[in-house]
Amino acid sequence: MEPVDARGRAERCRCWRSGQAGVYAVYTKWTKGDHFSRPHFHPNDRYIAVLQGTWWVGSAQNRPRQHDRNAAGSFVTHFGKQVHWDGAKDEDAVLLIMGEGPATSTAAEEK
Repeated sequence: MEPVDARGRAERCRCWRSGQAGVYAVYTKWTKGDHFSRPHFHPNDRYIAVLQGTWWVGSAQNRPRQHDRNAAGSFVTHFGKQVHWDGAKDEDAVLLIMGEGPATSTAAEEK
């Protein structure tokens, strides 16, 4: 894994180069401590397996600051162009994220 960033996230990329077209798989670790991404979206669908811990996900369908709990063994689809945010609360979460690149992330406008 790469070093943990200010948001509490570390990644290790497999089977893909950043910004290129093609299938990719990325291991992502969200560290405990209420670390969450800002609302954002991706151009393509992403398929996420929760490998360890609990991963929390919020979406435009949720009320602000409300998250869905996804324990180890869960499988989640983030559909392209759908606003969401995600992270970890009281325990680390390790994910395997797969999709079709390029895997860009666009910040969502907060209202």
